[in-house]
Amino acid sequence: MLLEGIFKREPNIEYPRCLDGKLACPPEDCGSIPGYYDCIEAIKNRDNSEGLLTWLGRWKPYNFNPKLVKFENPGSRFKETLED
Repeated sequence: MLLEGIFKREPNIEYPRCLDGKLACPPEDCGSIPGYYDCIEAIKNRDNSEGLLTWLGRWKPYNFNPKLVKFENPGSRFKETLED
């Protein structure tokens, strides 16, 4: 993640917002960061020797749309930590 600047709040814009990025989020239970990169390599090389392509199905690591990024409410998350 890279903070490139802090801008003035614009009216009618919901914050926080994602401006850009690359690569899709990791598939559930992919094996943390190393597993995520293994999945990307398997797709890039069309290597199903470990069954990753079968398991991944239609997952497309190079599809990223910043408009589809959803942020959780930080206030709600904070309250959840106090309840534990």
